Amino acid sequence: MSGLAIVTGGGGGIGRECALDLARRGDAVSVWDLNAEAAAETADLIRSEGGRAASFSVDVTNQEAALEATSKSIEQFGPVSILLTGAGVSRMMDFVTMPLEVWSSMLAIHATGTFISAQAVTPSMIDSGYGRMVFISSLAAQSGNAGSVHYAAAKAAIVGFMKALAKELGPHGITVNSIAPGAIDTPMLRLIPDRILDVTARGNPVGRVGVPHDISRAVLFLTEPDADFITGQLVPINGGTYT
Repeated sequence: MSGLAIVTGGGGGIGRECALDLARRGDAVSVWDLNAEAAAETADLIRSEGGRAASFSVDVTNQEAALEATSKSIEQFGPVSILLTGAGVSRMMDFVTMPLEVWSSMLAIHATGTFISAQAVTPSMIDSGYGRMVFISSLAAQSGNAGSVHYAAAKAAIVGFMKALAKELGPHGITVNSIAPGAIDTPMLRLIPDRILDVTARGNPVGRVGVPHDISRAVLFLTEPDADFITGQLVPINGGTYT
């Protein structure tokens, strides 16, 4: 079943990989990213492979922008079938010296951004009686991470939101799940010093950090029509780092 997939944070990293794989499966993809050029590049890559795509510069903390991009996407491709929320940032900072605005910004981008994106697409999904939502959380939401209390809290908030929303939207034929990636080789991960990445890879049972395709394969599975009995679940993809 092909439909319209909206991918936030689709300009790079995990979001771009998911957008490409969803398009290869046959879905039309609306690529959202704060960086308009990055979003357009992803859409161009999809179209170069024969897929259908549009791109939008969207700040996911801006409800009006999300609603407008959703409306334009529906006008072009029809009802929303899939939402993948990959928009996010990461910034290491000591808790004791962390300014309130840094904490608030992290919660806004991850937790509030997921709420705004999900709320924007829900009416379309309810009208069609079908939907698949997948929210990108993090291993940090499960295990914590020193130096990233704001990031861990924001990603944990996504999990609680997902579990509650799954109960609310289940009767409408909409599933809501979340993925908790471990260390995935993206530009965001490269902000971490190489020595720490080396230790992470060596300490992982599978002996490597992940790649974006490790996540996109799970997204494809969770967004299939046949995955209709899987909802309210957090799927850890971390190579065995944390169980």
